[in-house]
Amino acid sequence: MLIQEKEIRRIVQNEKEYRYGRFMDMKEYLERMTISYDENNHCYRINARISMSNDKLIVSMKISQDGEIIQSHCSCPLKGQCRHIAGILFFLKKLEVTSFPYFYEKDDHWNKQQQLLKIEKQRQERILHKKQQESLDLIHLYKDQLLRESFVPFISQQYQLKVFVQQKKNQLWVAFKVLTSTQSYMIKNIDSFLKAIEHHEHLQYSKNFEFIHSREAFDEDSREIIDFMKKSFLKNQFIQQGVIKVLMIQDDIDEFYNIMSALPSSYCDIAFDKKNYTIPLDISLKEDSYVLDLADYNEFEDMMISSQYLYSFHNDTLYRYMFHAPIQAITFIKKWMETKGGFYIPQNALMDFYKYVLYDLSDDIDLKTHLFDTYHQEDMINLYADMTRDDQICVQLEYIYDDHICYGFDEANTHKSKKADLIEDYLRPYIEDIDDHMIYLQYDHDFTYQFLKESLPYLSHYCQIFVSDALNSFSQVTPVDIQVGVHLRQGLLSIDIHSIHVQKEELIDLLKAYKKKRKFYKLKNGQILSLENQELQDLDHLTHSLSLNMKDIVGGEIQIPTYRLFEIDQMMNQESSLHYQRSAELKKWTEDFKQREYDFDIPQHYQSILRDYQKLGYQWLRLMEHYGFGGILADDMGLGKTLQMITYFDSLKGQGTHMVIAPASLIFNWQDEFQKFSQDLKVLCVYGHKEAREKLLEHKEDYDVVITSYDYLRRDIELYETYQFHTVVIDEAQNIKNPKTRNAICVKRLKAKQRFALTGTPIENSLAELWSIFDFLMPYYLYHYHYFLEQFERPIVKEHDEQKQERLKQMITPFVLRRNKKDVLTELPEKIEQTIYMRFNEEEEKLYLANLVQVNKSLQEKLQVQQLGRIDILAMLTRLRQLCQDSRLLYQDIQEPSSKLKGCMELIHSLKDNHKKILLFSSFTSLLHLIEEQCQKEHISYYLLDGSTSKEKRKQMVDAFQNDQTTLFLISLKAGGSGLNLTSAQAVIHYDPWWNMSAKNQATDRAHRIGQLENVQVFSLIMKNTIEEKIMELQKQKKNLADTFVEGNEGTISTMSLDDMKSLFEISS
Repeated sequence: MLIQEKEIRRIVQNEKEYRYGRFMDMKEYLERMTISYDENNHCYRINARISMSNDKLIVSMKISQDGEIIQSHCSCPLKGQCRHIAGILFFLKKLEVTSFPYFYEKDDHWNKQQQLLKIEKQRQERILHKKQQESLDLIHLYKDQLLRESFVPFISQQYQLKVFVQQKKNQLWVAFKVLTSTQSYMIKNIDSFLKAIEHHEHLQYSKNFEFIHSREAFDEDSREIIDFMKKSFLKNQFIQQGVIKVLMIQDDIDEFYNIMSALPSSYCDIAFDKKNYTIPLDISLKEDSYVLDLADYNEFEDMMISSQYLYSFHNDTLYRYMFHAPIQAITFIKKWMETKGGFYIPQNALMDFYKYVLYDLSDDIDLKTHLFDTYHQEDMINLYADMTRDDQICVQLEYIYDDHICYGFDEANTHKSKKADLIEDYLRPYIEDIDDHMIYLQYDHDFTYQFLKESLPYLSHYCQIFVSDALNSFSQVTPVDIQVGVHLRQGLLSIDIHSIHVQKEELIDLLKAYKKKRKFYKLKNGQILSLENQELQDLDHLTHSLSLNMKDIVGGEIQIPTYRLFEIDQMMNQESSLHYQRSAELKKWTEDFKQREYDFDIPQHYQSILRDYQKLGYQWLRLMEHYGFGGILADDMGLGKTLQMITYFDSLKGQGTHMVIAPASLIFNWQDEFQKFSQDLKVLCVYGHKEAREKLLEHKEDYDVVITSYDYLRRDIELYETYQFHTVVIDEAQNIKNPKTRNAICVKRLKAKQRFALTGTPIENSLAELWSIFDFLMPYYLYHYHYFLEQFERPIVKEHDEQKQERLKQMITPFVLRRNKKDVLTELPEKIEQTIYMRFNEEEEKLYLANLVQVNKSLQEKLQVQQLGRIDILAMLTRLRQLCQDSRLLYQDIQEPSSKLKGCMELIHSLKDNHKKILLFSSFTSLLHLIEEQCQKEHISYYLLDGSTSKEKRKQMVDAFQNDQTTLFLISLKAGGSGLNLTSAQAVIHYDPWWNMSAKNQATDRAHRIGQLENVQVFSLIMKNTIEEKIMELQKQKKNLADTFVEGNEGTISTMSLDDMKSLFEISS
């Protein structure tokens, strides 16, 4: 800072204190310091805290823009003529401050933040350098490749390669030479040779011989050798002798033989030949074993083995030995080499050894013996299958030879073929008994079915099959023929399930067998039913979907609510194999509902009040009530759901007491709407302390409508649950979106003939919310939640299953009425939406980035120990969101309003100058109070509504704002985002983006609703390059399922995955 030394001496005139202060290492003692600029007085304010000798001292001063010390003070006894003032001034003299407010802290987060910012900047620079280098490397790669491809070397002559072969024991090595017309040159480094060809490089062989290498520099046959060199060299680098020779291993020798034997003899220094080979064998008896060994060891000593051939090298010729059954022959030789002394075969296994090992090698071995002369293949194998009176399968195997017959599983028959062995081995695990060549298999119905359907077709590939009439009739399956009859009885659906071939008493056992995955079921009359049929699958699906108890089916007809009919129809119409029959009465009942040809009388008083779409809404409510169906009136916010419901109540006056449950903030709104529109309905609003509520409810049956809040209902549920209401209506039905909450549990305990849910957002976050509302309206219509989760929610959300999505939509569509403002209110003024992007000043940006770096560090630390949860992330998100609004929400020593607040106030003044009344919503109540302070300073008239505002005060403020000249209404999003009618406002400001888009839309519709006469401007304030911008981007990406199931709603960020949430903290490069 600009501070002259003479100015410091003017303030600290005590020489001793001045000298102490000048040479004091203030960094050692200074704990914290803030420097801010006072715009009103055009001076700098400095506040510092010093720790010396266990004393905590506070130093404060004012310094003009010209460096004049206007005021200074220290809490030490000298009161300013002290070393502490001098020390701070000398410290400031050296300090370079470019922006204000400026913060310094000895070893805590301010210095750490600066260090973290520096580290982060260095990290970003390293990342950028790395990415730039990757691009440069790619340029060089493509450039080099282009040069190689376009380079055409000058070929004065083509050279020839020649291969030289050398054998060491049973290994074959090859070396290569380059031939000219007069000389030959050894390739001393194969690796260098191949690289020279690839890169078109010079390679020198002698003082007088070098040339540029390329494929084109060699003749066509030599190029085949080059390809072989490359392939074999890469395979065998690790065992090469230097780099001059290459060892031929395994299949290399096959390829070498194939290539070189096809080339002219001048390309190799050896000849090539091939011949058939028979393995010379000898067998002899030694003690209890037969020994099978090679007749001539010497012949094999120098042979080389590949996967299909033997090779030998002598007289400058490479011989290839071939076999009729090469794979078996090579396998046999390799196994013999492992034995190191021949095969020792037990006497009782000799015939098996011949059958499984030697028989297929007959053309490839030379074995002179009569030991195997008795082995003969069967001319025919027959299998006879029958069934005993006890339903047990019995089998007889018959082997037919030239002059005799043998039977299966006869130990005396030692000459059976491999085919006979295979059949016996297949049957052996299932044998229970063998009696006189008859084999009895295990007694099990499922095995019997499997034997008929699977085993016999498999065995028919190896033998002739003969099946008795008794067993054959067992496989003739009787159809189940399931009939499902549905008709109306006393306002309920009555279902009758039966089968033409199965008694009802046996249906239970039949389904149990199916669920146990049995293959077939034997009826009491002896008939066999296959359980692998579509009918049983469809019956199981039907009973499971409708939660039907099979015991009830046996007892007679089952009665279920009529609203399940649509689901039954849907299942039966999707190519169900069940025979579906509906009574004529039920068919007409269904068609009448689908056609929706209804005309319920509208009370005369409402004829002139209701708009056309509201009249249709009333008709729909009455239709649902007529058929006994619950329903969701999901009209867009501001379309008059309350009025349509009041009309419904008035039309049913005298038929019982109705009940409305609403959020506490709306119960007086309902009361006002009844007073405004209804002439005759007696309405009881239940609120106040417990004794007052109990007294009010003593005569609830004397009223047409009872209104209370979710909170009061939770406390008073015992006073309601025994009473039978005509209709129960839940307003803002998203309040029961979590089925485990007391709100949801209590409303579902209420008894009523009819139920309705009112909400503009039936799905805010997940399909579970829709299930919970339907569980109130029509219990189990969407099944138990676990079934709904497995069959609908997970497949739709996780797997994007379009069939499940379409099925669920079909199920709920008849019971949801949804209209959008843009479709029904063509006269409603336009809603003009605008996003205003703002930027931090320099100090705010440093503070935000420092917190972002710190949050990322905490994030990584928690990830390393796997302790990161959704709550941790939300806490980090909230901190960053608060910094976007105003740093004072987190840091008490900051005095200045934020850039965002300043920009917001400018917008408010601009709107005020244009005679606009404004609603401002924020999710941070503490921020509203900061705006309140600023409004007081800038003389903006306002009201403030938050969670602490009483219901009475809330109503007073709403009425006042609607009728007076107050400019601004500050509203907490949670406390006032719904249930308010504020059509006197022409502008809405969303100060901060909320997780839930539907909550934002609902707040906007406090102004953009019926009664609004002017266009409504909607402003969303977003800080650029911050978490707010990322929230906006994610909201665009995460379209909510409500788009599919209830039109006109958008997604929420609160249900995003942990990975999505973590992506919000990424630092922009």
